[in-house]
Amino acid sequence: MKKGFNLKDLMIAMKGNDVSSFINDQALRFTERFGLSFEDCVSVTLKFDSHEDAQDFYNELKFNAYYSKDYSVASSARGGNYLTVSGAQTLYDYFGSNEPNLLTVSRDLDLNFEISFIQTYTGTEFTGAVHRGELLSRQCIVEVSDMLPELTLGGLCQIARSESEFNDLLTRCYIIEGQTIYE
Repeated sequence: MKKGFNLKDLMIAMKGNDVSSFINDQALRFTERFGLSFEDCVSVTLKFDSHEDAQDFYNELKFNAYYSKDYSVASSARGGNYLTVSGAQTLYDYFGSNEPNLLTVSRDLDLNFEISFIQTYTGTEFTGAVHRGELLSRQCIVEVSDMLPELTLGGLCQIARSESEFNDLLTRCYIIEGQTIYE
């Protein structure tokens, strides 16, 4: 089993000063190295118990002005029980302490769902379950290459903004050893 770090411990090991500046520095390094930047909003996939639950959730986000100003919702090619929601700047914004968010919709409609998020470029993965407006059994796994750490760490800006937000998402960082494929 590999040793996991919380984000603050990883930042300290990499000689960072504070989490916010570390996140911004890593995003800048990613952009400088790869000439790319991460999208301004994050998309998550939600899996419901039934097609009817997914439809109710879809209608609430699509037609309730309270939510439609912040979120876009679409059906998913994965099936009738799946929806894709976008519009938040970070993953934490969907499930954090600032409401209204997706937890509010779950609570109001008494709907449960599973969450899946796999970040573009990095493979950072978040999974969780929402039951009656409560975020349960969640984890965010960040695998950091020892040879090219900015590849993964550049995407932290899409996950959360502060140490407490990363901790709320139960974020664990793992150092992955790279191998040279040519000599």
